[in-house]
Order: sequence, then C-alpha cells, then structure tokens
Amino acid sequence: MKSLTGKRGLVLAMLTGSGALALLPTLSHAAACETAPSTAIGAPIFGATVQTFIDLGINPSTTCIENALWTDPANFGLGTYTKGADGQGHQIDPLVLGSYAGDAASETAINANGRDLKWVQDTGNSTSFPSGAVGGRPSQGIVWNLGGQANQAVVFVQVDHGPVPGEVLENTAWLSNDPDAVDADWTAAFLTHVYGFGWMPDDVGIADGFVAVYTLPDPAATFQYVSVTWGGPGAIVRDGDDEIDAVGGLTAGGGGVVPEPASLALIGLGLAGLGFNRRKKT
Repeated sequence: MKSLTGKRGLVLAMLTGSGALALLPTLSHAAACETAPSTAIGAPIFGATVQTFIDLGINPSTTCIENALWTDPANFGLGTYTKGADGQGHQIDPLVLGSYAGDAASETAINANGRDLKWVQDTGNSTSFPSGAVGGRPSQGIVWNLGGQANQAVVFVQVDHGPVPGEVLENTAWLSNDPDAVDADWTAAFLTHVYGFGWMPDDVGIADGFVAVYTLPDPAATFQYVSVTWGGPGAIVRDGDDEIDAVGGLTAGGGGVVPEPASLALIGLGLAGLGFNRRKKT
C-alpha cells in the first residue's frame, strides 16, 4: 500500500523526524511533568520509569509524563462509536494483566462507548508513513464521533499484557471532519501527555494502564471525528493491534468540546419531550 502523500504527508514528515516535534502539551489541569530518568511511572507491576519512555523514543520535554490519575475536565464527554473495529473483548480481572477474553461482534458498540474495561481493536490495514513508521491506515481505523470540534483526543486504553508502557501506547489518533475521509484527509495528532495511573485507582484495577492525550500541531485546527489506529507515527510499539476502551475530545485549552448544533437540537427535543409528557400526565 502507498504511504500518505500531499501536504499532510509533508507535515507528518517534518513533525515525526528525530527531535522535530516541538509541541508543548496542553493540559486539562496543572501538571507535574516527570523528567528524571529514574522516576517510577504508574502501577509498580508495570516496572516503568521515565527512562523506559525515553528508551522507547518519547522525549519527556515534549510529552508530559505525569504520575497521576486522569480527571475529567469541565463538560468532558466520551465519543460515540461510528465504525471500523476489527475485534472486541473485555478484561476478566482488572487487577491481573493477561486476564481477558474476546467478545461477539454484537458487543462492538457497547465495548467502544464506555470506560468499562471493555475494548475494541484495530488490526491489519497496514501502510507506511513518511517518518518510516508503519501502522493502520486512518481511513480504516476505529472511528468515533466526538460530538463537537476538538483539537485533542483522549485515548483510554485496555492493557491486555506486557511489556508496559509499549503495549499501552501502541496507537495513533487522527482527526477529520469526515468519518469516511481518505487517508490523506486525516490529520495525525501527537502524544503530548501521559497520565501514569490511568483513570482508575490501582486498588480497583490496573488494566486501564495509562491515559494518553494526542494533540494536533495547529492549536487552531479542530475536527469532530477521531480515527484510532494501531501503530503509526504516534505510537511507541507497532505490533499490529491495539485495545481501546473509549475516547473523548478536548479543545486546545484542555476543556470538553462544545456539542454541535445538531446535537444540541436533539438534546432540546429530548427535554421538550419530557416537558410534554409531564404536562400530559398533569
């Protein structure tokens, strides 16, 4: 398969070269970004340190590695699954790595739409990118509707097995305003923030791994759909699959996205219906 070409391909080539990405993370709250190589990150069972990330090609001066739980910013909501999953499954024991099982295709939308340790997966559809990375084609990735215009994508992952963090940060997030866009019309976002303890406390589960925030290079660029693919320029491991629990969108400033007018209209119709039913009963 051909690699991505055109203007966006040139942007990818420039931004994914060694040391070329000069993004500073836009955070949902004030962060203590860890930079000392010996600092432990995340659950002790992972055995990860800042040096582990460095060895896998992550620069802690451009990707904030924060040893904290993700917390939802104001107005934050999860995206709605649209299409593209190649598989699905769930965690059996959230405290044990490798304790998972597959699910039937009828569970795809359920698994993709909630932070519940149920996951969907992107596999195959491999291509090469200008940076030299391989991964799934964004036109064939798992697509979510973020409900409004977003500059950042928050990816909540499922940890199926080690080694961590490689098996956690194994995907790229792409943004577009067309869920059916061809490869060249998806814009790659880049890993700018890692929350080391995921979204749930370790005494409840470790299978949530890390929460990863992917940000577009242009803070003025916004899109409504995200395609999450295995590998690609935003990943640190590219082994042909990923496990995604849910995704959400953020503005450039780190807040929740504002729903599109159509979404607001649907909400208004729902509220109006509730009012009508109340009046009818009265």
